[in-house]
Amino acid sequence: MPARPQFLFPDGARLGSDNVILHARARRHSVTHFAGPLSIKTVVEGAATWTVAGRELPVDRDAFLVLGDGERYSLEIDSARPTETACAFFRGGFVEEMAQDISTGVESSLDDPARSAPAAPWLGRLHIDPDRRIVGRVQTMASRCRMHLLPSGVEEDFLLLSRELLEFYREIAVRIARIPAVRPGTREELFRRIEIGREYLHSHVEGGVSLDTVARAACLSRYHFHRTFTRAFGQTPHAYLTGIRLARAHSLLQSGQPATQVCKDVGFHSLPSFSRLFRARYGFPPSRLTKSRVDRLPS
Repeated sequence: MPARPQFLFPDGARLGSDNVILHARARRHSVTHFAGPLSIKTVVEGAATWTVAGRELPVDRDAFLVLGDGERYSLEIDSARPTETACAFFRGGFVEEMAQDISTGVESSLDDPARSAPAAPWLGRLHIDPDRRIVGRVQTMASRCRMHLLPSGVEEDFLLLSRELLEFYREIAVRIARIPAVRPGTREELFRRIEIGREYLHSHVEGGVSLDTVARAACLSRYHFHRTFTRAFGQTPHAYLTGIRLARAHSLLQSGQPATQVCKDVGFHSLPSFSRLFRARYGFPPSRLTKSRVDRLPS
């Protein structure tokens, strides 16, 4: 079966000038040093790794990547199984205008509804989204736009998506405030470094990751990395890594891969241990996903 071509909505839209949904499914795809507008990258099926400023940022079904306006990135997909992505691209200033409206109130809008909004420092960051607040919204938009079920409502959907994104960033500000430091600048720098460590965990799901290694990647001591990470994210680095591995395993099992192979691919060395942790997380054994997929195959 040939790969489904990428779908752009609205037809004839231009990145940067319009709000755009890009929905694609392919075994092979390549993008090199592209500088696009503010965007959210998600993966519907499989996994894809974007490279930003030398950092490899793998995205699966429970994560999303935010890339800032003009931030260069590359993407290389070469897989035996199709990878399906759904990405939202904001027109220039759209989210910034939303942020300004939220922070200034209705009176300012009455006085000058077309006022310009200040630029926001949107930096490329990978985020986990187990509740699929943002991932689910982007992918629902992509699915509906692909069928042209919501041609007139896409701008409203982008408005709601930008509000969700801004709420997510407010939650990040709360995490930063939890960090034990006196000066705001110190807290922000510590958070920047543990974010680097967190992304390192996402990039090394399949192999062994020591606390020493991830702390060095974040340019922090073991003690300060562990303490700061735990305060900011409410769980230890080890617990966070286990959650990433289980989420990745869930996605791979849904794609039809056997549990024994998935166990190795996500960095577990014991199938019984993997099965126990998976059952504790999802309430059923890994074999159920594999069996349900086999049952759905045409006879």
